[in-house]
Amino acid sequence: CFMLQTLSPAALAGDPHIVALSERTKHGLQMGKLSDGSSVRLTGFNSFELKDSGWKRQYARKARSRAQDVLSETISITPWPASTDRYGRLLGNLWMGESYLGEVLVAEGLALTVSIPPENRLVACLLDLEWQARDAKRGVWALGHLPESAEALNRGGFQHRVGDITQILDAKTLVLSDRLRVMLPKADSSMRLGMRLEVRGWVSRSPASVRGQFPWTLTLKDLTNRTRVF
Repeated sequence: CFMLQTLSPAALAGDPHIVALSERTKHGLQMGKLSDGSSVRLTGFNSFELKDSGWKRQYARKARSRAQDVLSETISITPWPASTDRYGRLLGNLWMGESYLGEVLVAEGLALTVSIPPENRLVACLLDLEWQARDAKRGVWALGHLPESAEALNRGGFQHRVGDITQILDAKTLVLSDRLRVMLPKADSSMRLGMRLEVRGWVSRSPASVRGQFPWTLTLKDLTNRTRVF
């Protein structure tokens, strides 16, 4: 992918930030801790968490094991200076030489692509790799469990769900399968009742005032985390 080439450490203007990775995993592969005490929120992809059960825990362990295989003690973070999230964590991409960790895990079906603005320039490349992994039934895609049904949603956390639009509350808010309220980052007049969508991101309990109508809410930060299913 051209974007992967242009954002590799060797191609970036100025030196990438080269650090020692002292803690390789926390809650799966979403966070790492650097030797200087800084926390990094890995962007562009998400693995399952070690606290999950069943097949999700199995693939969280596989992703962790694969990351440990490919990550050296010294890694590069791009871009630099890195942006931070609301918790003060650095938002960046981890590179081992010219190899990008997200590229390895997504291509092997061990992680899912997810856009985490503002550092989301590699998402288009990762989505291409993910579709290749899905078509080839690599890794988790061989199980046939993803995406899970929005109708069966019964827990929060990171989710990859599919469902039909059963309600359109306003130009930025829709409901899938009468269960999952999806809040878009901007108005989208193309949405129609009955349209089938895949969505991914972090789901939480809906506010008490609307929980009886749709118990779960997903706030999308980027429209690339929503895909129409034909």
